[in-house]
Amino acid sequence: MANAIDYLNDPLLQTQAEPEKVARTPLCDRAAETLARINAFVAAHGSAPISAKGRPVPERLLANELAGLRLATDLLPALHPLDVHGLLRTSAPPLTSDEDLLLADTSGIFDVRDVLKPKAQPDYVADRRPCYDFDRFRQSFGRVRRAVEEGARRPQPFSQERVELGEFFVLKGQLVYVADVREEVRPNGMKDARLRVIFDNETESDLLMSSLVRRLYEDKDARRVGTTDVGPLFSGASTGFVYVLRSRSLQPQVQGLLKVGTTAGAVEDRVARAATQGAFLFTPVEILDTYELVGHSAADAERDLHRMLRPFHVSLKVTGPDGRAFQATEWFRITREGVAEAVKQLFQRVS
Repeated sequence: MANAIDYLNDPLLQTQAEPEKVARTPLCDRAAETLARINAFVAAHGSAPISAKGRPVPERLLANELAGLRLATDLLPALHPLDVHGLLRTSAPPLTSDEDLLLADTSGIFDVRDVLKPKAQPDYVADRRPCYDFDRFRQSFGRVRRAVEEGARRPQPFSQERVELGEFFVLKGQLVYVADVREEVRPNGMKDARLRVIFDNETESDLLMSSLVRRLYEDKDARRVGTTDVGPLFSGASTGFVYVLRSRSLQPQVQGLLKVGTTAGAVEDRVARAATQGAFLFTPVEILDTYELVGHSAADAERDLHRMLRPFHVSLKVTGPDGRAFQATEWFRITREGVAEAVKQLFQRVS
């Protein structure tokens, strides 16, 4: 007599347990949307987007987003079910500095043509680091990217001697935004400025303006996308801060003066290196008041505020550690209450 089948315990008849679903987060949702756009590109063109010379700007932007997804190891498990073309299986080396991102052509670097001469070392190197407040810029990047893809904004070849606050560029296939033009510096006696540059892979750098301009010229496919005055990029959004500072200097001519300015980033970041900057009199400062700007360009806000405070302006000349003279122009003989009243009159939506 044949053995009876045990329907309850026979392993061949057991139902396989469903694999545990990976939790989705808002960040995963945004990554999924990005992957969906890349999948659509592959379906339409038969290949993954490539960031290379001669390729259309929208394709280079997609290629950069794909590279960012490949680096997001925390998100890969959740994205694997959506990776219908196997695009995330290729790894890419991480970027660690703005020099890594803005690499120029390195062909022939081992060909010795002349005797190497000692090269002056910079006293400060701009490093790439995560952009802690990228959410402030996320919508702007999205709107500019969509405008480029839809043809509403046409990138133009780069041909400038300097970059301006609020400008967008495509560099090495990546969308770049000049969020802040910070203190004036004079390396090698040449006028320059330290920038806050935001990249669309959620990193930032405070490289020099001359460095960014040089990289834009070196990249033959670099493009100027335009400035934030095209379209309501910042409508209703936080765009920076007005700050009121007091110097810790003991010099008598500084007593009773306040430094008033604006920044597109955090005030704490702006003053972190005050002791090394002529604009802050090479002395640490105390933050007295900050006012958040809403819907106002930080640069325009500073110009309007300084125009209103002109009767209280005091021009200071300070000598740096290297013996060079600097002109400090954002100092005013005014009370905190006077600054607050000026801010209220100019920017009714300042919080």
